[in-house]
Amino acid sequence: MTFWDSLDHGERKAMTRIGREPRHPFEPGDTILRQSEHADRAALVISGMCRVLWHGENDRTTYLATRRGGELIGEMGLLDGGPRTATVIALRQTYVRWYAAEAFMALLAEHPGILGKVFLSVCARLKESNHHRIAIASAPARLRLARLLLRLADVEGVDTAQGIEVKVTQTDLGNWTGMGREAAGRRVRQLQQLGFLAVTPARSRVTVTDPAGLRQYAFHTEEPDDRSG
Repeated sequence: MTFWDSLDHGERKAMTRIGREPRHPFEPGDTILRQSEHADRAALVISGMCRVLWHGENDRTTYLATRRGGELIGEMGLLDGGPRTATVIALRQTYVRWYAAEAFMALLAEHPGILGKVFLSVCARLKESNHHRIAIASAPARLRLARLLLRLADVEGVDTAQGIEVKVTQTDLGNWTGMGREAAGRRVRQLQQLGFLAVTPARSRVTVTDPAGLRQYAFHTEEPDDRSG
């Protein structure tokens, strides 16, 4: 259940009344919120999809989460009063409803039910994000990529004739698993040879052809799986 789904009729009316919708949507690749900027507003994703990333040293990024319609973004910066701790990038055409900081905090003070649901949403998302990050970070190097791809397929995947397609580059995969682009490319080719991923010329997309097999490999394999013989 998304944050928006958890609200009752009166709470939805209150949030709609104070929100502001921009005239145009964010297009794929557009930055919706930027790390380190002053948190002066939050947003409700009305439709579309966006990716939450943390930017570290040497232009490396870490994948944190994916947000869809009905979910809040940027609210934690308003709650703690500090700068934004992550960047949010649109993955698809994305419509949002903006909430200025002062109006958003006044709304929470006036509607304790909304405040409680904001905190429940934040806690649930942090717990889910931490769980998946630990699952990836604690895995042996050869399994990190498989676990990350499963996560991305679950939250961002698009069904195609070949399987579940995820828009991601090998540079991203190398950064997010901590193994570097070249090592990530070798792992992608290994998973292709094992039949879990489609072999395609596209370098900005990965297609999972056997999700169940990839999950078994990622979480229940003690030794490298060899289907060749």
